[in-house]
Amino acid sequence: MKLKYRQALFEVYVILENTDEDIKNKIPKKFTDFIKENMDVNHKFVLQQGKELVNQDLMLETKQILALIYRDYICTQEERKKLLLQEKEKRIKKENQNRKKYNVDFEKAKNNKENKNIETSLVEKSQEKWYRKLISKILDIFGIKN
Repeated sequence: MKLKYRQALFEVYVILENTDEDIKNKIPKKFTDFIKENMDVNHKFVLQQGKELVNQDLMLETKQILALIYRDYICTQEERKKLLLQEKEKRIKKENQNRKKYNVDFEKAKNNKENKNIETSLVEKSQEKWYRKLISKILDIFGIKN
């Protein structure tokens, strides 16, 4: 596991240790064990007491893990459906943007390749091999038609 995720797991662990018991109880033991087993205990992180969680200096990965914990274990079923729908919409929007971005470039490259193939094939067909030219000249000298 990458170091930044191990550090993020440590930050999540510290935050969960300072969370109410009823919220901690909603998170499966298997998941909290995973956090404990994979966190970087050497990472320096201090939770600032009295400061809201959104105002803490957290790693992006920590925020992402906390969002997953909230979505999967803490929020209500109705909130979860809303969040999943929002995530799906964002994913579709991003996929459509990527399709537009990369399809245009792909089409240009395809057209350029086809044009080069046409030019190459025209050049190859119009050029006569040197030995054929030589044979043709020799035949012309002797008056023989090929």
